[in-house]
Amino acid sequence: MNKIKIVTGKIKTGKTTRLMRWATSQKNIDGIFQPVIDDKRFVYHIGSRTLKPLETSETENVTSIGKYNFSNQTFAWSQKILSDYAAKNLDWIIVDEIGPLELQGKGLEPVISKLLSERENIHSKILCVVRDSILEKFIEHYGLQNDYEIFELKE
Repeated sequence: MNKIKIVTGKIKTGKTTRLMRWATSQKNIDGIFQPVIDDKRFVYHIGSRTLKPLETSETENVTSIGKYNFSNQTFAWSQKILSDYAAKNLDWIIVDEIGPLELQGKGLEPVISKLLSERENIHSKILCVVRDSILEKFIEHYGLQNDYEIFELKE
């Protein structure tokens, strides 16, 4: 079984920044990062080096959680990127970040469920970022009790 690698930590402790730094030394890698730039969340596609705004002040075609509105268009773009994993022969697939929206079936879902459930047929290592406050819920939600390991980033 292809164990899921998990980068975890508290909110706003540099998980994405450390992961992006680590990724620069890797070959044959694709997926998405969700960096915060000027207090707004974006999605960065590793393969195309494209950055799109995720957090928005718009009120139409958005998914809201708390005080945040996220662009459904950017989520759809991100899902397309992550759904193309099977067509690529990658060493690593990066999914930053799986959060409360995904546990509610929104955001990057249903692509995350498909990716994780089909991992035995994927030759790539799958690395997910999950904040520590929802790590147990994430493991339970996706049925990963014996199929994950915490990934320590070496810088």
